[in-house]
Amino acid sequence: MATPSIARTRPEVLMYARVWKVTILPGKMDELLTLTNGMLPTLQRHRGFCGLLVLRSGPGERLEVTVVSMWTSLEALQDSETPEYREALVKFLALCEHRPFMREEEVMMSEFPSGDPDDTVTRF
Repeated sequence: MATPSIARTRPEVLMYARVWKVTILPGKMDELLTLTNGMLPTLQRHRGFCGLLVLRSGPGERLEVTVVSMWTSLEALQDSETPEYREALVKFLALCEHRPFMREEEVMMSEFPSGDPDDTVTRF
């Protein structure tokens, strides 16, 4: 059975993502989840916000977390960096080891809604 290939159907960038990779300090996972859940309504109010994904991995107490927020444009992503966001980020990073990794990335493919009302097709 052949594996389907994945390709964009349109050349323009459809979404952008802010990706954080961090290691959570021992015993701080519940606090991190509470903080992230509390920040979600603020993110949802921002123009261009499409969704949030929080992933956990790692052995035992050394938990690694990847947080991906999806945005309709690079401008929308950057506009989300309000004083309220920066305050929550300081609290978030206080729960992490001191080597966080963050970058902004173009989304090549997604089943998340893009925010475009005409966008009804999954791009594979």
